[in-house]
Amino acid sequence: MLNNPSSPVCGAMNGTERKKAQIYIGSEYGTLKEVIVGEANGLNPSMQAKWLQEALKVLPEAEQKIAIKNAGKSWNECVVDDQNGITEYDLIKAENDEFVGILTSLGVIVYRPTLLSKQDVEKLYGSEALINGYSQDFPRDNLIIIGSHVIEANLRTPLRRTDIEGFRSLLMEKCRVPEVKWVAMPHMPLLGDYSNDSPLLEGGDIIVLDKTILVGNSANLSVGSNQIGYEWLKNYLGSDFDVIRVPLSENVLHLDCALSVPRNGLAIICPEAFTEGIPEILKNWDLIKVNMEKLPYLVVNGFPVDENHYIMGYNEKEDNSEIREALTKRNIHVYPIFFGAHNAQGGSLRCATQALLRET
Repeated sequence: MLNNPSSPVCGAMNGTERKKAQIYIGSEYGTLKEVIVGEANGLNPSMQAKWLQEALKVLPEAEQKIAIKNAGKSWNECVVDDQNGITEYDLIKAENDEFVGILTSLGVIVYRPTLLSKQDVEKLYGSEALINGYSQDFPRDNLIIIGSHVIEANLRTPLRRTDIEGFRSLLMEKCRVPEVKWVAMPHMPLLGDYSNDSPLLEGGDIIVLDKTILVGNSANLSVGSNQIGYEWLKNYLGSDFDVIRVPLSENVLHLDCALSVPRNGLAIICPEAFTEGIPEILKNWDLIKVNMEKLPYLVVNGFPVDENHYIMGYNEKEDNSEIREALTKRNIHVYPIFFGAHNAQGGSLRCATQALLRET
């Protein structure tokens, strides 16, 4: 690491410091300048993976059956159209290509992870790590970026623990400036069971609203972040930030599956997903409300480019027209994109990104 976890915590940077920084996230909706978009590269976990059965519960039944059928296969081996020979790799790549095209047309610089192979994972982590698989389509969870802090997360989900290697060279380049503080959480062993006192955080549970940081905790103990992870983040960031724990229903994977913030004062939200009520900071906001029944189709997991432009996924089960119309009425330009292959793997547009630099 370039910086030790005990390094002094930085507050908000001034304008001059932000211009020098190569990584800075002050909100979910600041003007996006640079972002990582995932790759169509992965190995599905084997049914030998102990955690898989519980984790599958957050997927709709049809997607659960597909996941079981394709367990242990590389994505280019998962044929979804026998007649045309189309694979899971082909579908995810096509969706990514369209997504990247929209981002670049809006002036955003897009980075991609270094591709990993089975041999890479085996060399770095050992052959037993392949039981858990790896997945490079969702770069959101491995990193948490708050202000100028870049935190390598300690993931509960074994499938994504090795994916951090795909960001290594980019982080080495961008975290060299003194304004950026690069740390890693205490990490548990890659293999074997973990104890409930391990601090666990996943990037999909973190919503940045200036100095207020929301941290989702699902009641499903096989997925997402936990309370000790929230406590670790609160202690690490210190008094410069108000870090708030947000308990979620057991069928919600991450906070960003139930909450999206297209602009300051406006949120897309599923109130039923919040077991102790929606966060106080949001209660006087303009809320576009979504029913719990729609959450499995990732309707909330869109991606703001700035306060006037929003990229929204849809799939064969849910066209997302209601949210699209609600945003359009609020003068936000919506870019719809079919994201069904990603949705079938349990994520959508925010999951498929890791924003690196937003201007406030």
